[in-house]
Amino acid sequence: MTSRGIIFLSPLLCLFVLAGIAADNAHHVRPQDAAPYHAKARQAIEAFPYVIGYWTGSDEAVPTAAVKMLRPNVIVSRKYKKQAANWRDEVQADLLIVQCGDSRDMAGHYPPICYPASGEPLISQREFTLKVGPITIPGTEYLFDNRQKQAGMLRKSVYNFFIVPGRGVVPDISGVRAAAGDYQRRCFGAAQFQVVMNGDLPPEERDEIFKTLIGADPSLVQVLDPR
Repeated sequence: MTSRGIIFLSPLLCLFVLAGIAADNAHHVRPQDAAPYHAKARQAIEAFPYVIGYWTGSDEAVPTAAVKMLRPNVIVSRKYKKQAANWRDEVQADLLIVQCGDSRDMAGHYPPICYPASGEPLISQREFTLKVGPITIPGTEYLFDNRQKQAGMLRKSVYNFFIVPGRGVVPDISGVRAAAGDYQRRCFGAAQFQVVMNGDLPPEERDEIFKTLIGADPSLVQVLDPR
């Protein structure tokens, strides 16, 4: 090849390389591409019902430190109470739904870290798979020692699961961390659900409480994982 041919070839090769880079970047997901998804997620979570059969919910304050750490797109924290003829038979459960715009913000916030840090040691944990309406939910129940809290229960039960767009419902934090490591998907974030109740209740009753509260809006799973 002549020296003149080499001179013209170099710019052409550069153009091909730049074209390849531009084509690759065109397929990258940008944070603004996820904005419509996050708007729908916020609207759906905020619309979660306050009245669920015999249960009535009221909003609870969210600690400022948790909001700073999570940087949530939306967070719902409620206390639900079940009507009973006798006040001694009253049952209550807390519901937390938090959805972050970046899955990396969720990676350090889950029960085995948060509850022991607030003085409630982890006693045990078990995986569960429960049918909630038309949806099967895999998750993890954690039991914590609650004796130092003096809240009328010796043990605190936390039913926990996550929803990761593109991955669906995942039972523990490993699915969220995997999404956080994917730069193409992390901007779609992740959602975490917790149902917190008296761990001294029979396991069958705890399962029913979880299914009742989460089953109030099973369509929320499809909104958060629109595949």
